[in-house]
Amino acid sequence: MTTTIRASVELPGIAPERAFAALVDLAAQERWMIATKLYPVESAAPVPEVGSRVAAFTGVGGLGFLDTMVVTAYDPPHQWVVAKDGRLLQGVGTMRVEATAGGSRAIWMNELTPPFGILGRLAARLAGPVAALALQACLRRLARQLQSGALPLAASGSAGPIPADARGRGPADTGPR
Repeated sequence: MTTTIRASVELPGIAPERAFAALVDLAAQERWMIATKLYPVESAAPVPEVGSRVAAFTGVGGLGFLDTMVVTAYDPPHQWVVAKDGRLLQGVGTMRVEATAGGSRAIWMNELTPPFGILGRLAARLAGPVAALALQACLRRLARQLQSGALPLAASGSAGPIPADARGRGPADTGPR
């Protein structure tokens, strides 16, 4: 069973290239993704290109979860796709930007396969609507920051890479080295 969580936001007056730049920059993501810290993981390709790896810790005060991903598609300024391969989140995450008559639209979609059998599927049904609201809140933050001119960032201030061997370790062990 796959659970789909989707949110979108209209970005009037924002060119698709500008919206896409804010979507794929890790330092920018930390500004609009709620309670999330992102790290590039050492890999052969630089973020956000195909083959690059990213780790995202979402939580507060060390309580949360680690989402590990590998970029599988990078088509600026239209789409960025990651394969989620963590212990808790497995599936496909897609960030897409579409041109509109007056600007653009940002779409964030996760197609996830819940772990833990029937308990995971039940939890996904209960958590899905909350997760969709969280994605929507994040995209509204993105829109506000794009409208104010705070994004995209002029120069990436992303946290430094974490070693590939840190993949799958707890959040206390995933900080920049």
